[in-house]
Amino acid sequence: MTPATLLKGSYPPEVVEALLAAYVEIESNYALRKWKASELDAGHFVEAARRVIEFKLFGSYTPIGTDLPKFTDGELKRYEQASGGHDDEFRILIPRVLKSIYGIRNKRNVAHIGVVSPNEMDATLILYSTKWVLAEFLRQASGMSLPDVQKAVDTIIERRLSLLWKHNGLTRVLHDIGTREQVLVLLYDENGQTAERLQTAIEYKNGTNFRKILARLHSARLIEHASDGTCTISPSGVIEAEGIIRDVTDKPAAKKKARR
Repeated sequence: MTPATLLKGSYPPEVVEALLAAYVEIESNYALRKWKASELDAGHFVEAARRVIEFKLFGSYTPIGTDLPKFTDGELKRYEQASGGHDDEFRILIPRVLKSIYGIRNKRNVAHIGVVSPNEMDATLILYSTKWVLAEFLRQASGMSLPDVQKAVDTIIERRLSLLWKHNGLTRVLHDIGTREQVLVLLYDENGQTAERLQTAIEYKNGTNFRKILARLHSARLIEHASDGTCTISPSGVIEAEGIIRDVTDKPAAKKKARR
């Protein structure tokens, strides 16, 4: 099952949709180095996550479209003192991480004028804090191990790129770029794909040579090619993929040559 399906099995579907939409925007804007946009989206993530907390602790949540209570220390205490034997993650740990995210979003020069302008360090803290919260929600909902939860969270991001064409479940790169570059762009668009799926998308016919290309990308720490065949792009790979995208998106699409 997908992360969205697993989450919706335990939490209100409309809240899950809002949570995932906000997370996708945070990570997408971070990848594009849009620090302010990434940090602003954290506010929507916190609002959705607080509704998940309310639902778990109190059995109901503030409807979307209705203002949440002010995120004060008193609200943290209300979560902490919830009856029913709830896990510390929902009562203490996640709420405090959310309060930290919200503080950066509101107290820096993001939502309001402040001394510190939006920057990579703040955006990085927000990105990995929201990723941790999302992973905890998923772990609690699914019972999966932490490594499996990490893999599931990594599959959530799917970027929409103009140099890709998606049709009937297939993805094609429209520009005539090398196989190595295509792999990075495909993983940048949708992380956590199998080697077989990437080879099919690129239409690379020689499986042995294709695995060698993946091995070189792995050695360069641009991707992680796991023993089960799954390929995951690294932070260095993301930077390189963005450079490839910038280089080719302003050029007309070229007819692709058959790969051997």
